[in-house]
Amino acid sequence: MTPRFRLAVCGLGRNSVAAHLPAALSSNALEVAALVDTSPARAERVAHDLGIRSHIATRLDAIFDAVDGVVISTPNDTHCALALECFEAGVPALIEKPLATSARDGERIVRAAADRGVVAAVGYNTRFAEGVELMGDLLRAETFGAVRRFAYQSGSTGKWSPLTAYTLDRGRTGGGVVMVSGTHFLDRMLAWFGRPTEVEYWDDARGGPEANALAIVRYRTAGGTLEGRIRLSKTVGLHNGFVMETARGTVVLPEGERASIVLRPDGDPALEAVLRRPSGGSLGRRPRHYQLQLEDFADACRARRPPRVSAQQGLESLRLIEELYARRRPLRVDWEPEGGIA
Repeated sequence: MTPRFRLAVCGLGRNSVAAHLPAALSSNALEVAALVDTSPARAERVAHDLGIRSHIATRLDAIFDAVDGVVISTPNDTHCALALECFEAGVPALIEKPLATSARDGERIVRAAADRGVVAAVGYNTRFAEGVELMGDLLRAETFGAVRRFAYQSGSTGKWSPLTAYTLDRGRTGGGVVMVSGTHFLDRMLAWFGRPTEVEYWDDARGGPEANALAIVRYRTAGGTLEGRIRLSKTVGLHNGFVMETARGTVVLPEGERASIVLRPDGDPALEAVLRRPSGGSLGRRPRHYQLQLEDFADACRARRPPRVSAQQGLESLRLIEELYARRRPLRVDWEPEGGIA
């Protein structure tokens, strides 16, 4: 019997307690071997509440000998230094999204992992949702024919709050709504369509982290230009999800781990088809995406293969975000950029 992969979780904020740790504890392939946090009292409390018996430390170097890999789930500005510390010790790491606060630091992470020959994954967990995986497969197979245009929006009034207020500090996060939450869709978009050939961007940052943002991306295709619009908000509740117009009709993927893809054929608005894999299995029986992500990380480390969402892919997301920020124009709160959209 293969021994469980010994996992350390570094940073015991809300995301670790609500997602990473329950996912690891639900998996037969994983063992929570160590908890690392700057607050020993918080670590002890988390261990007690979740029934975890493992090493507790305030520094990573205290647990390297006891683990096979580390999840880094700390504020964005700490990702690079902690990842480099892991790689220097020859320990693989899964780094929460975004990979770092800048492409420059992202490049340091990718280079260090390659130099030491260790696995470096990035925590874009939504890639493991079944609807997201299936959408990628269907697009690669050109199931919908030509994609004419797409749109994505995500908006809430701040339902998720970290234990610290670091998300209000642009220097610590690297940005605002685009870097903190929109980065998930940008990662999916890069996986589905590749890097856009042209971007336009508006936000309300005014020197701080943006709360609202609008991006237009364009791709050159054999049939012309594919345009996508991305709307993100931390102050407005929106109907969250992805929609695209294709040669076969309108395709919709709502936001959410258990969401299914819906195809509404052109010419018959009363007809729609729910697209699932041929197995026809219930979405509810599939392990949740955080567990799948952790198990993929563990398997990648054991098999010495790239993880499904690698640090290199995380770096591409950072590069796209920096390109958007470099093209920033002012956005009014009514969602129309100053001067309108050409």
